[in-house]
Amino acid sequence: MPCAHKTELRVESPSGEVVFGFVVIGISENQFLELKAKFPDEGFKKQNPRLKEAIKQAITKEEREQIIELLRLTSDAEPKFECETIVRYLDEAKEQPKFESNGKKFWVFRREILI
Repeated sequence: MPCAHKTELRVESPSGEVVFGFVVIGISENQFLELKAKFPDEGFKKQNPRLKEAIKQAITKEEREQIIELLRLTSDAEPKFECETIVRYLDEAKEQPKFESNGKKFWVFRREILI
């Protein structure tokens, strides 16, 4: 079943100087409605930043470790996850997630860019 909502996070070094990649997290309709109830849109004309932050904070230790592994970082790496304003388009029928966990889907894109 397609995700009801997707959030994109930039995965970067603690200093923010190196971008290791990006992860798109898709959540189900039930998860989305639960979060919308906790964080109503109240005046937000675009995506609610509290909703994005809640999805980011809900990444489990195991999910974080799997993202780090897929980005080919060392197991002791401590990257930062930062919310992106625009979520890349994903055709779920053509692009399968790298993994699924706790009702969430994860698409991981490796990249290294100096900023």
